[in-house]
Amino acid sequence: MYSKLALPCSLLALATAGTGCNLIFGIEPGTEATPSSSTATGTESGSGGGSTTATSGSGGHGGAGGGHGGEGGGTPSCAPSRCTAGQCPVTRMPGELGRNPKGMVVTRDAVLLANSEAIMSIPKDGGTARTLPGTLGFGETSWVTYSGGQLSWLNWSNGNVLGISIDPPSTSPIQIAEVPPPEEGSVYPAYGRIASFGDSVYWATEVPQAVWRAKADGSQRLAEQVASGGNPIGIAADATHVYWSDVLTHQILRTTTAPLGTTAEVFAETNGGPTEIVLANGVLYWVTEDSGAVQSKATDAALDAPPFTYTVDSQAVSRSLAVDDEFVYWTVYMNSEGRGEVRRARIGEGNPITLATGEPYFFEIAVDCGSIYWNVNNLEADEEATVFTMPKPSN
Repeated sequence: MYSKLALPCSLLALATAGTGCNLIFGIEPGTEATPSSSTATGTESGSGGGSTTATSGSGGHGGAGGGHGGEGGGTPSCAPSRCTAGQCPVTRMPGELGRNPKGMVVTRDAVLLANSEAIMSIPKDGGTARTLPGTLGFGETSWVTYSGGQLSWLNWSNGNVLGISIDPPSTSPIQIAEVPPPEEGSVYPAYGRIASFGDSVYWATEVPQAVWRAKADGSQRLAEQVASGGNPIGIAADATHVYWSDVLTHQILRTTTAPLGTTAEVFAETNGGPTEIVLANGVLYWVTEDSGAVQSKATDAALDAPPFTYTVDSQAVSRSLAVDDEFVYWTVYMNSEGRGEVRRARIGEGNPITLATGEPYFFEIAVDCGSIYWNVNNLEADEEATVFTMPKPSN
């Protein structure tokens, strides 16, 4: 079971103020962030049932996309769904998914979810979820990244990084690298994330406070230290730089990758403590948990240029984010009413709307061509993992 020692204090405070440890058995399609909205009623699909209320309205406009990990094109949009924002049905993905979900990525056919024991593969077509062969028995799986057909994941308890080929499929994992043990104590990545770009994997650890990298093929037994100090959490990389968030200094830092920089520079000052970051189409996005902000900045912008701010909501914990070619999506772990949310805004314009809401603890989010996925994790309880999905609205 995951230790809670590294849970940031602002998130702890909001979790304590929540409504308990209930699993979600009914999700409401979203509510408009502006008062000039229309209302409708609908019914949730999937397990749980029950009537729901929906409020539809317009969103804002945008550009770059992507997902967890390294720089790349945004997840493309495909044929539009038949539902509009605020009216799309929410489905609970079937299967026993373990407990304490953390990282999650989407491949062509499945959602891959890390729980405390293995990687779960959840078919998008509604088939039976299963433990991904080759991922059980290697410690506590936590954060994941997917690139070039390979899934790489971080071990919560010791900072080791492992990988396995998804395309083509393999049942034989590799140990990518381990963090050199400190003179005293042990390695503890906790909420430090993992990303991949090109032939390398990058990750952050909270103990020791550092950023690391290694070759994704496992040819480098010991990780190379990229930077030390601070309080790194989120991480992303492109062809020239590796970026990471510092939750306490309220900054996004970066350094060059070829050659590896000897010092870090401040890429952006953030509104609150940044945690998860995503890099796509030359734009870096991040969320801040204590101010509920969602922000972005082009990687080629001047260092002193301010970031673009989509929203600031001090009554909400903005937890995780994903982007496609039009929108940025994020989860709200808990809002002022003790509810979880999925929100969306057009890139470059803001004006966020709520696409879905339900019981609290909305956690990691991912998107593909036509759907949105998110898991639920009450960090103060030991609960069954739950994953929900909904089609992307047509508007």
